[in-house]
Amino acid sequence: MTSRYGQLAYTSFDAVGNVGGWQVKETCGDLTPEETQALIAGVRTVFRPVGQIPDFPTPEQLEQGPRRLAYRHLAEGAGYWHTFPAGSDSMGRPGNVFAHVLLDRAPDTHPRCRAIERWRSAHWLQPYGAAAVARAVLPGVLPEVGGAVTKDSVVAFALDTATWRLATLFALLDAVAAALAGGPPVVLGVQSPDAAAQWIGLVSFLMSPGTAAGLSFSTFDRAEQVAPHNGQVLSAVPVGDVAAIEPGMVVISESETVSLGELGGDPHRTAGGHRIEVTRWSVMAQVVLLDAASARRVLDDIDTFSTQVRDDGLHPAWPMAMAVARHPEFADAQAEAYEVIAAHSPPGALVGSEAAHTIADVLSAMVGATTGDAWRAVHELPDGAGAAFADATYFARAIADDAWLTQDGPIPLGPRMFHGKPTPSALRKAIGPAIEDSRTHGPDRLLRVVDLLLRAGVADDRLVTALTEGVLPALADPGVRARIGAADRLSLAVWLLRDGDTGGNAIADDVLDWLAEAAAVPEPAELAEAQPWDPVWIRAALRGLRSRRHGPQLAGDLGAQLWWLRITEPEHFAAAAAASVWSPSDLLLAIGAEPLPRMAALRTLVGAADSVALRRLAGKVIEDNGDNVAVACAAVRHVEPQEWLHKGYLHTHQSSYVPLWDHVLAGLEPASVHPDFSVRLLAFALLGVLTGQPYPQACNDLVTENGCGAQAVARVLPLVDGGRLAPVTVVAISLLRSAAAESGAYVLDPVDELAGTLATQVAATMGGTDAESVVGLMAQLSGDASEGTMRGYRKMVNRLLTRRGEHPSLAERLRGSRG
Repeated sequence: MTSRYGQLAYTSFDAVGNVGGWQVKETCGDLTPEETQALIAGVRTVFRPVGQIPDFPTPEQLEQGPRRLAYRHLAEGAGYWHTFPAGSDSMGRPGNVFAHVLLDRAPDTHPRCRAIERWRSAHWLQPYGAAAVARAVLPGVLPEVGGAVTKDSVVAFALDTATWRLATLFALLDAVAAALAGGPPVVLGVQSPDAAAQWIGLVSFLMSPGTAAGLSFSTFDRAEQVAPHNGQVLSAVPVGDVAAIEPGMVVISESETVSLGELGGDPHRTAGGHRIEVTRWSVMAQVVLLDAASARRVLDDIDTFSTQVRDDGLHPAWPMAMAVARHPEFADAQAEAYEVIAAHSPPGALVGSEAAHTIADVLSAMVGATTGDAWRAVHELPDGAGAAFADATYFARAIADDAWLTQDGPIPLGPRMFHGKPTPSALRKAIGPAIEDSRTHGPDRLLRVVDLLLRAGVADDRLVTALTEGVLPALADPGVRARIGAADRLSLAVWLLRDGDTGGNAIADDVLDWLAEAAAVPEPAELAEAQPWDPVWIRAALRGLRSRRHGPQLAGDLGAQLWWLRITEPEHFAAAAAASVWSPSDLLLAIGAEPLPRMAALRTLVGAADSVALRRLAGKVIEDNGDNVAVACAAVRHVEPQEWLHKGYLHTHQSSYVPLWDHVLAGLEPASVHPDFSVRLLAFALLGVLTGQPYPQACNDLVTENGCGAQAVARVLPLVDGGRLAPVTVVAISLLRSAAAESGAYVLDPVDELAGTLATQVAATMGGTDAESVVGLMAQLSGDASEGTMRGYRKMVNRLLTRRGEHPSLAERLRGSRG
């Protein structure tokens, strides 16, 4: 016995000096405590055969009797559990079992066998009865494979003319493939454990030895012993237990009919209603298992091809696909074989081997003969060896294809790049000749070749050399520049700016102008989604760089310049943004999706004209909520008077915003405050006067500027006409404030006078009943309903009403608003 193997016997027996019962009888091979525990954990102490075992079986009956072989990978290697019914134990209790467990610490050592080949090996102990159990001793020889499950036996089993098994096999293959890929485990209903071993053998021999090593299985379990998470991919149970299997597993019975599906169409359907997706593995198996000789040859080919690559993680269908591809008699499955080879071929096939030649032949066929053929393969092939080969072939052909290189726009890239990966040898060999040939066509052609490879992530010093020596010096020639399209200009700009020259100092003025002409300034939302160095990003960079050097020339240039400052010198961005009144669209372009620095937008919020862009900017400031002063000013530009009143902001926000508004206006020169801001703020002030809320004192200076007062009244008046403000209340409050000024011998503030102007316009629509309501409300608000006071209030109202002819009536205003 070598150190590769360890063994353990577990059963119920009486040992001298020990209490009887279930225990380890013997170990060998220097098992560690951890290994011993892992092996014991896999022992099944319950064995319920379908038929009754005779009380005194003959040796022949024992040899043909039931047994169980289970296999699975362990952290310590691979474990085999051979369980044999051992009759009664030494206490006369029936149902004893003898578990002979084998640990293979190096299961990947060659030559490799498939685990199921150990079925009915003479190596396994199978004592029956207490005396035989007591005498049983672990063998001291190397474990042997048995002769019950072989390539010949599984072919004969599959093609047995007395029993049609192929439909069941095809469904079983696809179910196992799904389980190995992480899908639900498979339960197979069988007539006997020996039949189970042949089924497991069929599946195992139709995949590589390395892949079969990951096929955990059991040849005999009962329904209550299998579960979705017990670690077994394939479990065999008696056919009578199939109906009792719990949900969560795919159940197939060898005694029931399977309705076969089609690849890419309907799935296989079992008699129990389980649906199994059809794979190329079963499609190929339908072709290769037509006769015994072909089937047997394929099994040998599977092993041959598996030895010519690293047999670790091979797709189950790959070795069969290789066999199909090499034999013309299997032409009906060639398309499926090619697809499997293209998707799942491992790297590093043995040089000069049949596997290497087959893979090369298949991949060459997949990519055709032209650049267009390779381009189609790039998009049609799933990720894998075929896709990688197609990628390399496409680029190698594209950089040498005159027609492909002269198409409009940038040369297209595929879905996969070479960033951070080695350059495939075929592509690496093609780069040198392509560069030399491109030089003869001119700098514009050379640029397209270099640009394509650099965008694809190819790392090769020859590309940078070609760019710096063959392209950049030629840009001084306007004729050369005229031959380079807009998309290629953007790509060229990427390489000119990538070296950290954020000032573009290495770019001549005329070249910078030429580059920027191809770069329309993106919209703010477009630039906010851009990634560094993509076409949108580089367009903004070029326009911003040119604007910084030569000043803005077109709309959006200042925004691009400010954005470029944020990208390249973020520490200076906030101060630059806060120092000027910017076009709101420029500021939105510059900031993108980033939060605005605290005061960056303040001057723009106060000093810019009303616009859709300004409202969007104000909304962003409110959403960012980075500074209370900025948010207060943004509210003036974003919230209409009706919303300010209707949503209660007049009562919840105005009192806290008033000192902030005063602070801002005190710190700005009057010319920095746009009339649109003044009008909006005055409208809020009027609402404050009419509802008893404070207003900014700075508003008193804004009333007479540029007709702002009249415009503010015009903004508030629709709230009265629309019923948001009661006309009686507006007039009553205005008159009371005037009365207080008269009695106190002081002059009304301009905002109060503006409220009087509003009241005068409202009073022009009133009748006698409304006038008396105003008088009553004035008395109520003042708390003085004496006869003299009421008489004075009535005179004030009447004086106001006598001016009605000076202003249009409410009906007239409404008619005017309808045009």
